[in-house]
Amino acid sequence: MSESHDHSRHGARQAKRFDPARAAKLDDPERFEYLPPAQVVEMLSAPPNSCVIDFGTGTGTYAIELAKRRPDLEVIALDEQPEMLEMLRAKPAAAEVKNLRPLLTDALPELQQKADSILGINVLHEIGDDALRGLVALLKPEGRVLFVDWNSDVERPVGPSRDQVYNASEARKRIETFGLTVEGQSELRYHYVLMARRS
Repeated sequence: MSESHDHSRHGARQAKRFDPARAAKLDDPERFEYLPPAQVVEMLSAPPNSCVIDFGTGTGTYAIELAKRRPDLEVIALDEQPEMLEMLRAKPAAAEVKNLRPLLTDALPELQQKADSILGINVLHEIGDDALRGLVALLKPEGRVLFVDWNSDVERPVGPSRDQVYNASEARKRIETFGLTVEGQSELRYHYVLMARRS
């Protein structure tokens, strides 16, 4: 999904990828108020000493928080845009955690069936069908993925317009056509949360 492996965005609700020029929004402290890292880590509930892939990590805000809060985990921060990973590596907090590995999506083949858990924050509406298949292929058998994404049913002052994202039932229908079984569903202030297992 990098420049040399650019998958089609067919199937994405918002087909335009996130612009690195807007990356400051990913590190806005207000984001932690409606998307609390501690709650995300708790919902992910990664098994001890397991591998977690933050799919579409952006500037790594949540990957870093996950690595800090769970030093037993191997956290792989995966993104298709080199500029995003450069911003991640430039953060002092990233240098402080030894269990965090930023990788471009060129590494997808070597990561197949490596993940016990995947974290997908605000990516489901952006990724095409090819990328969603690639995400599922990263999971070990019985591996789980936590999707936390903007809820189109909710009026909000932040995030993409409501016609560019899904509601929970639309998201559930989409991921279940790609070999995932939803096991849990909840909501945050502006987001739906789906926990799914590889079928």
